[in-house]
Amino acid sequence: MRSFDHRAMMSRQSSGDGNDDRLCRLLKQIAGKCHVPGAQLTLHRSGETTTVVTGERVAGAPVRPGTPFPLGSVSKCFTATVAMQLVADGDLALDAPLSEYLPELAASRARAPREVTLRQVLSHTGGLVSDHEPEDEGAGVPHRYALAVRDLGDVGVPGDSFSYSNTGYVLVGHLVERIAGLDWWDAVDSFVNGPLGLAVARLGDPVVARRMAVPHVVTGGVAREVEPLLPAGWAPAGGLVGTSADLVAFALAHLDGDLVPDDLAALMRRPVEAEPFGIADGWGLGWGVYEGPGGRWAGHDGTLAGTTCSLRFHPETRTALALVTNASTGLDLWAEIVAELEVGTYEPAAVEPAPGADLDEFAGDYRNDTTCFSVRARGTGGLQLEDGTGFAAVLMPGREDVFGVRPDGDLGAAPHIGRFLRDSEGRVSAIQFSGRIARRNERAAR
Repeated sequence: MRSFDHRAMMSRQSSGDGNDDRLCRLLKQIAGKCHVPGAQLTLHRSGETTTVVTGERVAGAPVRPGTPFPLGSVSKCFTATVAMQLVADGDLALDAPLSEYLPELAASRARAPREVTLRQVLSHTGGLVSDHEPEDEGAGVPHRYALAVRDLGDVGVPGDSFSYSNTGYVLVGHLVERIAGLDWWDAVDSFVNGPLGLAVARLGDPVVARRMAVPHVVTGGVAREVEPLLPAGWAPAGGLVGTSADLVAFALAHLDGDLVPDDLAALMRRPVEAEPFGIADGWGLGWGVYEGPGGRWAGHDGTLAGTTCSLRFHPETRTALALVTNASTGLDLWAEIVAELEVGTYEPAAVEPAPGADLDEFAGDYRNDTTCFSVRARGTGGLQLEDGTGFAAVLMPGREDVFGVRPDGDLGAAPHIGRFLRDSEGRVSAIQFSGRIARRNERAAR
């Protein structure tokens, strides 16, 4: 464990727009404040692209413009893009049941995997569980993963509500493989990397791993190295690495029709009716939607243990911004960067206090397959939320069943909100936090 000196670890790659010095200073200053060991930032504005970096990818090795970082869930945008390319070619239909292409989903005791469509899975409205990790060691194979998912219960009726699902994107990766006749990674490499000349790579590639920024968990202002772990088979949901410049080029290609036709690219950015409460203002078919200066922005955020990645772009002005970091506090850095550069991002509404709320009404266990939120009354007042992974937070209940979240430790100071959901009889039946809906344990609800 060690602290990092950003004073001697700055570099830049500029197209000559004159803003690189300011960006360098800004990135260095805020990274130091947020205890981020290393970061890479690319801004495209007014036709000019600037990349700046700060800090170290690992002790003694500076971050450079070409240093790859884990992209986390921003990998989903690449998976969605390949799927939409197959839609453009007529090989896939957005509203056909996935079981038409993946027959292993058809003979299911559960309804959701059998009925869910590509449109619903890409927009996280398929009612699928969020983070399924099969116990079977061989279930990382796409076909066996689909069989494992087949008989799981759902968290909602397909199309009715938003519940963020890594599981759904693993299925999309399998769908891509089945239709394209290629391994998921080979499809991304051929259909995205090749046409654009990007250097995006696979997490775990031994050659790339030697150059990659090493993840760090920050506790008490001290950064500790950790492994960039991803569950077996989850690559389509979070298994890519790349640079901030790769991400900006990828976003601009979506605006130029270089990846999918303009009508489908616009559809990917168009929000569906279901509200992604707590993580974005809307959600399309692969892109999150964020209100900000100049109107609507598109993008995505991603995290793995000890890393963060954020991308935003504005179709009307062709402004794009990407930030990658090797710290668990990277989203705090992102929040300050976007405020300084006037870029659209999600800003949770303030939670209006609810004096006298019955806290016992909310206490209980809420489950979404392997994801479980435990909510308990705190001796000092309020509620405590834990998810079994070491994450713990204080919930501050407000009006209309909305709550604010104050994480313990250094897991991020950026504001977070969630909400409790009620059934038709007015009983608290679920919680929605980090985009995921978890249903209340029935015994606890009685």
